[in-house]
Amino acid sequence: MVRFEGCKTRIDADRNGHVDMTHCHRLLFRIPLLLLLVLLGSVGALAAVEQNPSPQPRNRLAIVIGNSNYQSTRLEHLPNAANDATRLSESLKRLNFEVLTGTDLSTEGFAKLLRDADAELPTASAVLIFYAGHGVQLHGENYLLPVDTPDPESLEKLTASAIKLNDVIARFARRDRQTFIFLDACRNNPLGPGAGAGDGLAQVDVGENTFIAFATQPGNVTADGGGENSPFTVALLKNLEIPGLSVSDMMIRVRNETEALTVGRQVPWDQSNLREQFYFTEQQALDPAQLSASLSRILADPIAKKRLQVELASNDLQTAVLVVGQTLRSVEIPAPSAGLPAPVGTQVANLSPTESVEDARQSVVSGLETLIVGASAGEAEKGKAGDLARSIQTELRRLGCYRMQVDGDWGTGSIRALTDYYKNTKQVASTTEPTVGLLGDLFLRSGRICKQPVIVKAKPAKVASEAGPSQTSSGRKAAKRSQAAPQRPAAPPPDIGAGIGIGGVF
Repeated sequence: MVRFEGCKTRIDADRNGHVDMTHCHRLLFRIPLLLLLVLLGSVGALAAVEQNPSPQPRNRLAIVIGNSNYQSTRLEHLPNAANDATRLSESLKRLNFEVLTGTDLSTEGFAKLLRDADAELPTASAVLIFYAGHGVQLHGENYLLPVDTPDPESLEKLTASAIKLNDVIARFARRDRQTFIFLDACRNNPLGPGAGAGDGLAQVDVGENTFIAFATQPGNVTADGGGENSPFTVALLKNLEIPGLSVSDMMIRVRNETEALTVGRQVPWDQSNLREQFYFTEQQALDPAQLSASLSRILADPIAKKRLQVELASNDLQTAVLVVGQTLRSVEIPAPSAGLPAPVGTQVANLSPTESVEDARQSVVSGLETLIVGASAGEAEKGKAGDLARSIQTELRRLGCYRMQVDGDWGTGSIRALTDYYKNTKQVASTTEPTVGLLGDLFLRSGRICKQPVIVKAKPAKVASEAGPSQTSSGRKAAKRSQAAPQRPAAPPPDIGAGIGIGGVF
């Protein structure tokens, strides 16, 4: 701070009444110089900070627990639970989570891990909790069982030192922080039949801004799996690191793949009251140039190309490329380049008609000509046209523009979905027919393009009147009353939180 007392002192010291401004002028001229030096010093310091930015602290916390080796002979050994926790921890670290991992935790080990997590909470913007192991419910309360749980002679003894799931939810769930809980713990009742408890799930009180996923549907038990990981965790690991995939869309894939792995015996469920969408990859938009390069590398590798064709049987084109790319060291999808505009919400904004994007599109179209259409003139054109239409329907569905059956039949519903896509991307529709160029454009898009997907509803069937033209006035009134009567709504799907039984083990 510059002080002016020096000028005032010199004026007061002149006893003859003459004001000597020399010293004052010198001070006044020094002031701008001092301010300039201070300003330059601040700019220099700022430049140094910008050149050497401090690393951003991780603010996504994960608590991963896998209990395999239970001390009680009445509690089944679960070899994959610890494996699941280890593999998932590795994946979450790659996704920029601060991970606290615990395997074969005793009651005290549980308490210590949760205390360690408490210390990380002040800076956490999101919390993920994964538990694989034994769990039990008593009177609607769910419990996670430590490995030192005593022999389950009674439900009360079984749960005396267990961890209440609702307490864990209340401890970490907050309105201003997203919380995710994944439970791969739906096991058989260790007390056996006639113990007052059956297999199944208890009602769960979902905390604010919380997402909870269960490895199987209500009333069912999970499989530990024949490999190194459980079916649910296998599906979770396969989809967790796919760029641009929201947690809701990820769970749809996890549900379908778990069901396929268990031949329909296990169908994961989830409950959510999240206030906004969440992306594990923190990357909602993909670089078109990188996508194009990855597709080209995959098509140039015969083994990778074959894998891509296999993935296309169950995934959209973009996801299939990303999944195969993860298995090849030569194919990587880095973060979007600095020259591309930042995405807005979940919709990609980097497809402006620039030269680089156009080059990427042309490269993708060239690759897709070989992959889907084929270069041989003797190939069945009708079959290839159906494959192309099916691929475009699948990409439109990934972008949120199409929710009908993906069947390769290019009809009214497909055209309406494509029109909605053009509208939301502010493009002029050059054609409404499936083309390789269109598929390439869809492939290079990320996020949710259409906020309200087009769903074509079937027209109601006309019912012929039995009375015919001579229908009486009373008959017409009765018909009107019948039409005006509200139809009974369809029964809602089962809900985990709808009070599912009392007693049992999950």
